[in-house]
Amino acid sequence: MLKAVIFDKDGVLLDLEATWLNSAIAMTHFVASLSGGRHSASAFQQIIGIDETNRSIDPNGLFAAGTSKGQIEAFCAFEPELAPQLTEDAETRKKLRDIFLDERQTTLQQNGTVSNGDVVTPLSALKAAGYRLAVLTNDSETSAIQGCQDIGIFEMMDVVIGFDSGFGHKPEPYGFLEICRRFEITPQEAVMVGDTAADRDVAIAAGAGSFIGVSAHQTAPIALQDCAYLVSDLTSLPEIMIEING
Repeated sequence: MLKAVIFDKDGVLLDLEATWLNSAIAMTHFVASLSGGRHSASAFQQIIGIDETNRSIDPNGLFAAGTSKGQIEAFCAFEPELAPQLTEDAETRKKLRDIFLDERQTTLQQNGTVSNGDVVTPLSALKAAGYRLAVLTNDSETSAIQGCQDIGIFEMMDVVIGFDSGFGHKPEPYGFLEICRRFEITPQEAVMVGDTAADRDVAIAAGAGSFIGVSAHQTAPIALQDCAYLVSDLTSLPEIMIEING
């Protein structure tokens, strides 16, 4: 019997492209500048799976499905001369982080926080049905809380865990397991709802009771294509939970 629903944030609760694409673009332009003109920003965008011209994010790419550490490692593998700056120089790393977050703030001021469709209605229904709700994200805990507040769902969340909450990054299962510990349930009594391979791998590694994939793309991410449950948004989630629980 499932008792809890654990959500990824970006791409599930929040619109991924509206939230982070501008930040990713700014990051690649900065990294390109560090190469001294040897490489264009588009070269680094291709590495992490974003497209500035078409304003899109590849759901299978490093930016959508990976971690910031993985992206930096990929940049350095492509251009080894960047490694000392991107991995060892504290000032450069801080500037990269500041550029990324400053662009996020500019996006917020211009567009606000954009939810992935109507999330309030299905989450309200789940809460009314007695489910415990949580967020497990590779974003920071503070940013996740702010995002949930902005779209009116924070009060429905019993737990929010980010990469900096002390339980590692997805696809490591420790954040998922910590949520289950706080809820005093087994992992088999919780479902993971996510849009990337990292989310599905968390569900597998933690022994989750089920996994529900979310993808608004015409072609779903490779990792989600054989999911038993795959939805474009959260509208049908309450009905799916009834079906899973029989």
